[in-house]
Amino acid sequence: MRSETSKFQPLSPRPATILVVDDTPVNLQVLVRILDGNGHRILAATSGKSALDIAERVKPDLILLDVMMPDIDGFEVCRRLKANPGTSNIGVIFLSALGEVGDKVAGLELGAADYITKPIQSEEVLARVASQLTRLQLEREVRASRDSLDQELGAAAAMQRLILPPELRPIGKLSFATHYRTSRYVGGDYYDVVALPGNRCGILVVDVSGHGASSAIIMAMIRAAFHAYSSPAVDPGEVLKYLNRQFQFLWSGSSMLATVLYAVVDTEQLQMSVACAGHPEPLLLRQGSVSGIVCNGTLPLLLMEIGNIPVIQFELQPGDRLLFYTDGISERQNAGGDMFEVGGIEAVLAQSHHLQSEQLMQSIVAGMEEFAAGTEPHDDQTLLLVTAS
Repeated sequence: MRSETSKFQPLSPRPATILVVDDTPVNLQVLVRILDGNGHRILAATSGKSALDIAERVKPDLILLDVMMPDIDGFEVCRRLKANPGTSNIGVIFLSALGEVGDKVAGLELGAADYITKPIQSEEVLARVASQLTRLQLEREVRASRDSLDQELGAAAAMQRLILPPELRPIGKLSFATHYRTSRYVGGDYYDVVALPGNRCGILVVDVSGHGASSAIIMAMIRAAFHAYSSPAVDPGEVLKYLNRQFQFLWSGSSMLATVLYAVVDTEQLQMSVACAGHPEPLLLRQGSVSGIVCNGTLPLLLMEIGNIPVIQFELQPGDRLLFYTDGISERQNAGGDMFEVGGIEAVLAQSHHLQSEQLMQSIVAGMEEFAAGTEPHDDQTLLLVTAS
């Protein structure tokens, strides 16, 4: 038997552990001899129970598994292996005299990678084992690459969180509550609240198109440009024009854009001025009623030169709630493709108007998630709730 198999090359680039399971000693010896001499560690088991015990302890790369065994048959062994997270990634090749298509399909549906019909041919066994070991090694490499990428993206997500403002403390008569979620590890949404001279504060909400690394880079650049503004950022229109000019390199040859809303609020007199570049208008919750604050804005930023940007004036009242959001909230979809829409946000605001700020924010998120019914978001989501006292 050694002379028959010596012409074959090693089964995979690295040695593997192979468990052979058969309740017939002669068959077991034949399989071990076929596989021996290829650089792999060969283990043997004569029952389904011992196979499960060895698999749990050793975690072999591949199991050649007889179907017809007296205690626990091969199908049940495979079912238990695949149900156990610790052994679910082990490759399984069934060995059986059952050659019916239905038997083969049943085995493959249990998660087996292949099916060899007895009587066993050594060349076929070696070829199929080599193929499966190569596949398993490629899967391991893919998982390792994925895990490494996950770690890098996780670090990027943590870094992006650092450039968002920390816990927002009250400024004058204003207090804040926020919700922020990216559809992937990193995203293009950004919000900020900054103290300004004269008892004022600036409120910035940005939504860069797309989601992922490119959007996150632009988001970080907008944040840097905003904080580099040389004079107090008290003129919303000029701030938006300034931000747009920092991205002239994108005005031609790029499909990137950013919707932006910037508001300046006198935190004592509760007077607000707002400039909008294609961003959803904020929602006002006043005495249980919800309305939108109409902003006659301009095109989104990052596309071209922008002229004068309209600035609207608005007076807040004590007890008002002002909700800024990105369209990842209103465009959240359910399984049928329906959107939560602005009406969904307004409905939750009206129903939950009596709640404190944090609870009101949680209610909005809960209402959106209930609408989505488990459907994952396709866009980043930002909510910034401002309460006047």
